[in-house]
Amino acid sequence: YSVLLLPLELYKVPIRILDHRVFVNGEIETFLENFEVRRNDSEVEKLFQVTETVGSLKYDLSERCIASGAENLNQLNREVNHLLDRVNELLAKAKVEPTPSSQLQEKRLAREQKRAEFLNNLEHGYQRIENSFEEKEEEIAELYSDLQLKLNIAK
Repeated sequence: YSVLLLPLELYKVPIRILDHRVFVNGEIETFLENFEVRRNDSEVEKLFQVTETVGSLKYDLSERCIASGAENLNQLNREVNHLLDRVNELLAKAKVEPTPSSQLQEKRLAREQKRAEFLNNLEHGYQRIENSFEEKEEEIAELYSDLQLKLNIAK
């Protein structure tokens, strides 16, 4: 049950903290009782005017503070967003990769040419081995057929 009343009580906290009307009214009544007899009604009237002025200033001041705070927060928000954009621009500039130097490009081209030459030589070597195997197979086939003829073996 007390958990359900907690939000209501928390809602009332700012009102209780900022609203001193009950206390001020009690003080005014005590003041009036003590001094009304000794003072003229004009002084009491001035006191009421001061109390009203203070009360209106309290509410006006709080509204002005809220409006000023909102305005300043909006300005700070714009400035922080501008700063964030500038940081992102700086990071984007920092990420740009520099173009490689001509010497580096030449060495890369030379490595590519050496690689292409190596692969070409390798392919040529494979072709020579393949041709060599074919020649040996033909020689072996000829020798085998000559051997069959000499031995008179039927196929």
